[in-house]
Amino acid sequence: MSKTKKIGIAIGLFFLYVLLSVYMEVSFKICFNSSNIWISNISLILSNVFVLLVISLVFIPTLVKQLKSFKKEYVKIAYKNWFWGLLIMFVCNILISQLAAQNISTNEATNRNLLYNMPIYAITVMVFVAPIIEELIFRLSLKDIFNNKWVYCTVSGLTFGLMHLISATSAVELLYTISYGALGFFFAKSVYETNNIYSSIIAHMTHNGLIISILLLGNSLGV
Repeated sequence: MSKTKKIGIAIGLFFLYVLLSVYMEVSFKICFNSSNIWISNISLILSNVFVLLVISLVFIPTLVKQLKSFKKEYVKIAYKNWFWGLLIMFVCNILISQLAAQNISTNEATNRNLLYNMPIYAITVMVFVAPIIEELIFRLSLKDIFNNKWVYCTVSGLTFGLMHLISATSAVELLYTISYGALGFFFAKSVYETNNIYSSIIAHMTHNGLIISILLLGNSLGV
């Protein structure tokens, strides 16, 4: 496949992701107003799974091949990179919160609202579905476009960060691009070093699972 075609697919996936995100937002508003909590949660989960299936169709051969070639040592590489991404993200969030008018980004606030109000949907999607979708779009689709490791990681990190701030309510909030971008950068570094997308998927799922566990624990303790 030519590089031009790969770029076209990557751009197309970004636009598809945006369109599907808008669709999900509309679906969320409809389902959230349902009087039946199970209908709301299951409908939203199925909608996200549908998005995942649509995007996965583009990468089926690669996903199958990389699953077969996955090695145990990739997990260590993934977690090592995740640790550095998490550390930088944590430090940046503290510094940025001192400048921004709010302690967390609008995206983070929205996710917390979903978690506390629709935990079944939020946990299922944020821990299992969303990480796969985002790794396919922000890591795998860009992998073969850039020959330079650091260019690839930087572009992947920046696009990942910016997409998480579409709902930003102020210019200052865009500083959180650094936080999300740092995490995305090291997820991309894992993919580049292992040449396997499952490395970053595992790290991404672990990251989201850890954050959700901390938030739920804090909420239950009234923190």
